[in-house]
Amino acid sequence: MAKIINFTEFVTGKFAELSNKFQRKHDQYKGSGGELANFRTGALLKYGKADMESMYETLKDYMRKHVSYMETHGIDGCSLGDSLGDIAVYCVIAMYMRECYMQDQQREA
Repeated sequence: MAKIINFTEFVTGKFAELSNKFQRKHDQYKGSGGELANFRTGALLKYGKADMESMYETLKDYMRKHVSYMETHGIDGCSLGDSLGDIAVYCVIAMYMRECYMQDQQREA
C-alpha cells in the first residue's frame, strides 16, 4: 500500500523549497540590473516602458509559458513540477509588485 502524504508537511515543505528556488534565481539575476531587472528588461522590450504595470504584464507573459506547458502536457508532464514551482514563485513576485504599486498610488494620492 502506498504511503499517504501528509498534506500540511508537504505544503510547508514546498514553501521552503520555493524560498530556496527564489533565492537561487534571485542570485542569478541580481547582478544584472538590481531588483526586478529581468521584468524591467522584458517590459521595455515588449511594452516600451518599465513601470510597475508593464513589469506586472511581463511577469504574466513569463508565467503563461508555464501555464501553456501545464495545458499541453497534463499532470504527468516530465517538467511539470518545475513549471508549477516557477508559477508559484511568480505569484509571490506579483504580490510584491502589487504592493509596490499600491504604495506608489497612496503616495500620489
